[in-house]
Amino acid sequence: MQIRKAILPLAALLALAGLLGSLAYNADEPLTRWELLAKVQIRPGLFGDAEMTFDPGIKALDQKEMSMAGYMFPLQAGSSVRRFILSAKPPTCATCMPGGSEAMVLVNSPQPIKVSTERMHIKGQFKIAQEMGLFYRLDMPIKVVQ
Repeated sequence: MQIRKAILPLAALLALAGLLGSLAYNADEPLTRWELLAKVQIRPGLFGDAEMTFDPGIKALDQKEMSMAGYMFPLQAGSSVRRFILSAKPPTCATCMPGGSEAMVLVNSPQPIKVSTERMHIKGQFKIAQEMGLFYRLDMPIKVVQ
Protein backbone atom coordinates (compact mmCIF):
# COMPACT_ATOMS: atom_id res chain seq x y z
CA MET A 1 0.00 0.00 0.00
CA GLN A 2 2.89 2.40 0.77
CA ILE A 3 4.34 1.88 -2.73
CA ARG A 4 1.02 2.74 -4.38
CA LYS A 5 0.82 6.00 -2.39
CA ALA A 6 4.32 6.96 -3.57
CA ILE A 7 3.72 6.04 -7.21
CA LEU A 8 0.58 8.12 -7.74
CA PRO A 9 2.23 11.51 -6.97
CA LEU A 10 5.22 10.52 -9.10
CA ALA A 11 2.95 9.64 -12.03
CA ALA A 12 1.17 12.99 -11.66
CA LEU A 13 4.50 14.85 -11.71
CA LEU A 14 5.63 13.00 -14.83
CA ALA A 15 2.36 13.79 -16.60
CA LEU A 16 2.70 17.47 -15.65
CA ALA A 17 6.30 17.55 -16.91
CA GLY A 18 5.15 16.11 -20.26
CA LEU A 19 2.37 18.70 -20.52
CA LEU A 20 4.76 21.57 -19.75
CA GLY A 21 7.25 20.24 -22.33
CA SER A 22 4.48 20.11 -24.90
CA LEU A 23 3.47 23.70 -24.20
CA ALA A 24 7.07 24.89 -24.50
CA TYR A 25 7.43 23.32 -27.95
CA ASN A 26 4.05 24.57 -29.14
CA ALA A 27 4.96 28.14 -28.19
CA ASP A 28 7.73 28.33 -30.84
CA GLU A 29 5.96 27.04 -33.93
CA PRO A 30 2.60 25.40 -34.64
CA LEU A 31 2.98 21.64 -34.43
CA THR A 32 0.77 19.02 -35.98
CA ARG A 33 -1.13 17.40 -33.14
CA TRP A 34 -0.99 13.65 -32.68
CA GLU A 35 -4.73 13.68 -32.00
CA LEU A 36 -5.29 14.68 -35.64
CA LEU A 37 -3.21 11.75 -36.94
CA ALA A 38 -5.29 9.39 -34.79
CA LYS A 39 -8.40 10.30 -36.81
CA VAL A 40 -8.23 7.30 -39.11
CA GLN A 41 -10.84 4.57 -39.41
CA ILE A 42 -9.65 1.03 -40.09
CA ARG A 43 -12.00 -1.60 -41.50
CA PRO A 44 -11.32 -5.11 -42.79
CA GLY A 45 -11.16 -5.22 -46.60
CA LEU A 46 -12.44 -7.86 -49.01
CA PHE A 47 -9.30 -9.98 -49.17
CA GLY A 48 -8.07 -9.58 -45.60
CA ASP A 49 -6.39 -6.24 -46.28
CA ALA A 50 -7.31 -3.34 -44.06
CA GLU A 51 -9.07 -0.34 -45.57
CA MET A 52 -8.20 3.03 -44.08
CA THR A 53 -10.30 6.17 -44.19
CA PHE A 54 -8.34 9.28 -43.24
CA ASP A 55 -9.85 12.43 -41.76
CA PRO A 56 -9.96 15.38 -44.22
CA GLY A 57 -7.52 17.22 -41.92
CA ILE A 58 -4.97 14.44 -42.41
CA LYS A 59 -5.53 14.41 -46.18
CA ALA A 60 -4.92 18.16 -46.26
CA LEU A 61 -1.42 17.59 -44.79
CA ASP A 62 -0.40 15.03 -47.43
CA GLN A 63 2.67 16.16 -49.41
CA LYS A 64 2.97 19.34 -47.30
CA GLU A 65 5.74 20.54 -45.00
CA MET A 66 4.82 20.24 -41.34
CA SER A 67 6.33 20.20 -37.85
CA MET A 68 5.88 17.57 -35.16
CA ALA A 69 7.21 16.88 -31.70
CA GLY A 70 7.74 13.38 -30.38
CA TYR A 71 10.17 10.70 -29.28
CA MET A 72 12.72 8.82 -31.37
CA PHE A 73 12.57 5.05 -31.75
CA PRO A 74 15.73 4.17 -33.76
CA LEU A 75 15.44 1.44 -36.40
CA GLN A 76 19.16 0.66 -36.46
CA ALA A 77 22.09 0.59 -34.06
CA GLY A 78 24.49 3.50 -33.74
CA SER A 79 24.81 6.94 -32.20
CA SER A 80 23.23 8.57 -35.28
CA VAL A 81 20.51 7.30 -37.62
CA ARG A 82 18.90 8.36 -40.90
CA ARG A 83 15.70 6.38 -40.40
CA PHE A 84 13.63 6.17 -37.23
CA ILE A 85 10.11 6.21 -35.90
CA LEU A 86 8.83 9.39 -34.27
CA SER A 87 6.27 8.48 -31.63
CA ALA A 88 3.72 10.44 -29.65
CA LYS A 89 4.91 8.65 -26.50
CA PRO A 90 8.39 7.72 -25.33
CA PRO A 91 9.39 4.05 -25.76
CA THR A 92 9.12 2.01 -22.58
CA CYS A 93 11.83 -0.46 -23.59
CA ALA A 94 14.33 -0.99 -26.43
CA THR A 95 12.10 -3.48 -28.30
CA CYS A 96 8.59 -2.26 -27.36
CA MET A 97 6.71 -0.16 -29.88
CA PRO A 98 5.36 2.91 -28.06
CA GLY A 99 1.94 3.06 -29.70
CA GLY A 100 -0.31 2.07 -32.55
CA SER A 101 0.18 2.95 -36.22
CA GLU A 102 -1.74 6.19 -35.81
CA ALA A 103 0.65 7.37 -33.05
CA MET A 104 3.89 6.89 -35.02
CA VAL A 105 5.51 8.41 -38.10
CA LEU A 106 8.36 6.86 -40.10
CA VAL A 107 11.10 9.48 -40.56
CA ASN A 108 13.65 9.41 -43.41
CA SER A 109 16.47 11.91 -43.06
CA PRO A 110 19.14 12.73 -45.64
CA GLN A 111 21.52 13.59 -42.78
CA PRO A 112 22.30 11.42 -39.75
CA ILE A 113 20.43 12.52 -36.63
CA LYS A 114 21.88 11.91 -33.18
CA VAL A 115 19.93 9.25 -31.27
CA SER A 116 18.09 10.80 -28.36
CA THR A 117 15.65 9.80 -25.64
CA GLU A 118 14.50 13.41 -25.27
CA ARG A 119 11.43 14.85 -26.94
CA MET A 120 12.41 16.34 -30.28
CA HIS A 121 10.82 18.73 -32.74
CA ILE A 122 11.24 17.87 -36.41
CA LYS A 123 10.11 19.41 -39.66
CA GLY A 124 9.71 17.69 -43.02
CA GLN A 125 7.39 16.72 -45.86
CA PHE A 126 4.47 14.66 -44.57
CA LYS A 127 3.07 11.77 -46.59
CA ILE A 128 0.23 9.36 -46.10
CA ALA A 129 2.26 6.29 -46.99
CA GLN A 130 1.65 2.83 -45.60
CA GLU A 131 5.08 1.42 -44.93
CA MET A 132 6.38 -0.97 -42.27
CA GLY A 133 2.88 -1.24 -40.79
CA LEU A 134 2.69 2.53 -40.27
CA PHE A 135 0.33 5.00 -41.93
CA TYR A 136 2.52 8.08 -42.15
CA ARG A 137 6.01 9.15 -43.26
CA LEU A 138 8.03 12.35 -42.91
CA ASP A 139 10.71 12.91 -45.55
CA MET A 140 13.34 15.54 -46.28
CA PRO A 141 13.87 18.37 -45.99
CA ILE A 142 14.23 17.68 -42.30
CA LYS A 143 15.09 20.08 -39.55
CA VAL A 144 15.64 18.79 -36.03
CA VAL A 145 15.31 21.10 -33.05
CA GLN A 146 16.16 19.47 -29.75
